[in-house]
This record gives sequence, structure tokens and C-alpha cells, in this order.
Amino acid sequence: MKKLLLFFLVGVAILCTNAYAQENPYAITTQVIKNEQTIKLLQKQQADLYLKLEDLLVKYGEIKGQLDDLKHRIDMINNQLNQLLLKKPLTNNKPQVKIPENQTPPSMPLPPNKPTVNQQPAGNLKPNLPKPQLKPQQKPQLEPDKMAFNNAVELFKQKQYDKAIEAFKSFQQKFKDSKLVGDIYFYLGECYFAKKQYDRAIINYDYLVNTYPHNKWVKTALFKEGVSFIKMGDKIDGRYLLKKVIQQYPSSTEAQKAKKILGGK
Repeated sequence: MKKLLLFFLVGVAILCTNAYAQENPYAITTQVIKNEQTIKLLQKQQADLYLKLEDLLVKYGEIKGQLDDLKHRIDMINNQLNQLLLKKPLTNNKPQVKIPENQTPPSMPLPPNKPTVNQQPAGNLKPNLPKPQLKPQQKPQLEPDKMAFNNAVELFKQKQYDKAIEAFKSFQQKFKDSKLVGDIYFYLGECYFAKKQYDRAIINYDYLVNTYPHNKWVKTALFKEGVSFIKMGDKIDGRYLLKKVIQQYPSSTEAQKAKKILGGK
């Protein structure tokens, strides 16, 4: 009797399951879509965390640079104080001549009149004036931020990516108000992209696109950001960014490359 009751309950459970599946034929597909959306949200949150971490590292470098500069100034002030304390006051050993109150000091005789250089000679003769000497033209010197930027870009072109990253980050600390700061984030992204550190490349590309939207490297950064997502296995975000490049910059070479990548996927 117990066995019959057990079989009866199992049969009822199977019938209920089949009935639920028939009433909700898309339940599994809906769950898969929800899982994909959750994964996409987690990936975006991860990218945001990387961006915040990179920003904290930059701020840490700025504060450290300011502290080093302040320490250097304090050392200079201490050295100047030590030099002033070691110096002895100089005394004037020459005797001072006192003039009586009712006596005026003797006046110095004037020198005899001499003809000045600009005095016009007699007659119609013209004086021989010296010819002005032309100074050689000097090449204009580059500003310090431009020189530092060019040196860092040269390291990047030589594929010395680690040294280039150090140079670009040093630029961020020393020249925070420079017009080239936006370009720095692009080249940092390029260095990390070349090193296949795509997560760090995405952080710098994305910061450039959102913070400096009028920079000349924005369309290239947007394209490389999409490629970086695809390299990391995130085809959803990667394809979305490549389509954005095509929509916003349809006549650019980046748009043509994006079409080839999307066509091959």
C-alpha cells in the first residue's frame, strides 16, 4: 500500500512539472537572459572599480610629489638659515671723516669739456657711425611640458612600454594643468594594450572618452576600448562600442576597421 502511494505522488509531481513547463515555455530562456544581464552588470561594475583604482593611484602619486617638493623646499630653507648663522658680520675699517656742522664739503672740480660722440663735425661731412650687428636667430625652445611629452612618446615608439608608462605618469604629476593631459591617457591605454593588459587599457581609454570628449584621440580610444573588451572575452560590450564608433564616426578609418571586425563575428 505504501508503494502504491509513493508511485502516485511521483506521478503527480511529474504531471505538475510538465504542466508548468507547458504554461511557461520560455522560462529557461528568460532565466538565461537574466543571467547574461547580471554578468554584464558585474563586468561594468568591475570596469568602474578599475577606473577608481587607477584614479586613486594617480592621486597618490600627486600627493607624494607634493610632499617631496615640500620636503625639498624645507631642506633649502634650512641650508640658507645655516649659512646665515655661520656668516660673521663684516665691519668697515676705513676711518670716517666728520665734517663740521658750519662747514660745507668742498666741491669737486668739473672735468674739461670734451667733444661728445654725437657732435656734428664741421662742413657737410657725415660721421662714420658703427654698423649695427645682427644677432643670429635662435631656435624657439619647447615648453617643459611639451619636452616631457615628446620624450615619453619617443619611449613608446621605441616599444619601451614600462619606461613610457613611468614617463607618462610622471607627466601627470608635474603638469596637471597642461593641455596634453588628455593625450597622456590615450598613450597610457596604448602602452597597456601593447602589453596585453586590456583591463588597464580599458580604464584609460574610457577615462579619455568621458572626460575629454573633444580630444583628437577619442574615436581611436573608443575603437581600441571595444577591441579590448573583445580580447577579454566580453563580446557584448565590445560589439556595442564598435557599433558606436560606426555611428558617431562613419567616415573614419576606425569605423572601417570596426565594420570588418563586426562582419567577421
